[in-house]
Amino acid sequence: MKYSPFKILLWMLFVLVVLLNSFRLFIYGFVISFIIVIIDRAFFGTRKRSDTQFLNLFFTCTLFFAIGYTFSPFFRSLEFEISHPRWTQQTIEEIEKKNTHKVYTPQGFLEKEYTSIEIIYIDKDGTTRQMSEEVKHYAMPMFPILSNKTVLEKELDYIHQRGLNKLIDKKSIHLFKHPHKNKLKVFKGMDAFAVRHSIGSAIVLLVSYLLFVGLTIYVGIRYKTLKQKVNSSKPKDRITLMIITGLLLTVYIITITSLIHYLKFI
Repeated sequence: MKYSPFKILLWMLFVLVVLLNSFRLFIYGFVISFIIVIIDRAFFGTRKRSDTQFLNLFFTCTLFFAIGYTFSPFFRSLEFEISHPRWTQQTIEEIEKKNTHKVYTPQGFLEKEYTSIEIIYIDKDGTTRQMSEEVKHYAMPMFPILSNKTVLEKELDYIHQRGLNKLIDKKSIHLFKHPHKNKLKVFKGMDAFAVRHSIGSAIVLLVSYLLFVGLTIYVGIRYKTLKQKVNSSKPKDRITLMIITGLLLTVYIITITSLIHYLKFI
C-alpha cells in the first residue's frame, strides 16, 4: 500500500484530533469497522479489498466520533454515561459565577478566556456539597491578513459570556461521581453543537483554514486532471474525486461561516 506525504499528514492530524478528545474513540472506530468488514467478507465475498476497506472505515468512523466529541457537549456527556454505567449522576442545585480571567500569547493576542464557577450539588446521600470549576473558551483563529487584536477580544468576550450565562441560567452541567472513589467528572454544557469550548475546536478551525488554502491551490493546479476524472469509469478516480470534493466543500463552509461571524465584530 502506497502512502503519499498528504496521506501521512492526514493520518497524523487524525491521530492528534482523536487523542485530544478520548482514546476510547479509537476503540469504537476499530470495533465498528471490524464488524462491518467481517460481515462484508462473510456475505459478499470482498476479501481482496478488506485491508483497504478496514482502514477507510476505521478512519471514517473514528473521525465521525472525534468530530462529535469535539463539537458536541451532549455527545461527550452521553458517551461517558454509556461507557461508565457505574458512575452516579449528581443533582445540580446552583451554579455561582466568580472572576473572569484572560490569557494572552507572548505576542499580545488573546489566547483564551475563562471564568471560575462554584457548583453546588447534592450527592446520593442527600448531602449538599460544592466544587470549583472553570468555564473556558478559546480565541478564534483567523487569517493573519485579517487578524485584529481588538476584534478577536471583542468576539471572544461575546462568545464566552453568552456560553457562560446560558450554562448558569439552565444549570447545564452534568456531574458524575466514581462508585468507589471520591472522584468527580464534570461535563459543562448540554448543547448538541458548540464550538470554541476546547482546544480541539481551535485546532479543527486552524486545520480547516490551512486546507482551504492548500486545496484551493491544489485544485487550481490540477484542474485539468481532476476534470478528466469526472468522466472516468474507474472506481478509484471517482472515489478520489468524491473525497476531494467533499473535503473542499467542508472546509469552504467552515471557513466562510467563520469569516462571516468574525466580520460582525469589526
